[in-house]
Amino acid sequence: MASQKIRVGIPRALLYYKFFPMWTTFFEEIGAKVIVSPKTNKILKDVAVSIAPDEDCYSTKLYFGHVMALKDKVDYLFIPRFSSGGFGKGHEKNVSCPKFIGLAEVLRSVFPDLPEIIMPYFSTAKNNHGKMKFLKYCFSIGSKFTKNPFKIRTAIKKALRNQKEHYQHIQINVDELKKWERSEIVLNETPNLEEGDAPLKVAIIGHSYVLNDPYQSIGIMNKLTIHGVDYITSEQMPRQLIERQMDYLESNMYFEYEREIIGTVMHFLESKTIDRILHLIIFSCGPDSIGGELASRFSRRKPEIPLLQLVIDEHTGTAGTNTRIEAFIDMLRRRKNIKEKEEKIKIRRKIECL
Repeated sequence: MASQKIRVGIPRALLYYKFFPMWTTFFEEIGAKVIVSPKTNKILKDVAVSIAPDEDCYSTKLYFGHVMALKDKVDYLFIPRFSSGGFGKGHEKNVSCPKFIGLAEVLRSVFPDLPEIIMPYFSTAKNNHGKMKFLKYCFSIGSKFTKNPFKIRTAIKKALRNQKEHYQHIQINVDELKKWERSEIVLNETPNLEEGDAPLKVAIIGHSYVLNDPYQSIGIMNKLTIHGVDYITSEQMPRQLIERQMDYLESNMYFEYEREIIGTVMHFLESKTIDRILHLIIFSCGPDSIGGELASRFSRRKPEIPLLQLVIDEHTGTAGTNTRIEAFIDMLRRRKNIKEKEEKIKIRRKIECL
């Protein structure tokens, strides 16, 4: 009879949405059974808010709920401590939110009855960690599940390949962005349009763990699609355009994941190819408070593309959000109609002058 697989629990929150292809592939390839916590729901949220520290941001509080949903179902919890997690441009000086570093230790201290936590610490910015350190961690973790180094090496290769393909699938190139801006392609759900209406173009910006969690984002994407909005997310933006915008800043934006948020805002304020920017901010998130203030200041300098910032926490209700979204859509359509009428008047006057 085959031995039962060791169960590894991965909370469906925070960095899961960035690295789940790599993590799940690696553990499955070395023979573990990966168990991911359920999608965020009201029950999970209520548990999370009741046990998490009041000072934590909403996203971190939800993480506590996801851990509780796993603790009795797994042999290990995988909660890596990522200070900065890549080998490309900027990773040698840019960092992640501090909560990614301390969360595993906090959970272990507050809840001593949790399963053993696998918590490798990785930082290219603070500790000069590179590929060799990454491989060392992988072999150290892999040895808990198999004594075959070739199996671990194969798992690493496949995990990295799947992670790369994940990024390539999400992040579009510049040509695709231009086609989207011209309404030649749809990047996400096809907007629900009434006959004769043109889609509204909106950039939705925020952290990946907010954009990809329908409960945490109050179902914003679906609501906008129903109201005829064709949207793009900051996560989908071409990296070279974001880095180009970052070069314009007087000082380095060192929060790694805030860069794509600010870079997306700056790009569309400059290009003026969309109707509005919608910024989802998590209450009491430190990097979000910096990014939100910068985005607001840049928007005031270039008000042609309006910026709406929605602050989300555990008290945010769907009724109030729906009202704001409906008002948001009505204002966009009114603004778009006025702009189209002004363009028609300009064209008519030019024809009359000929």
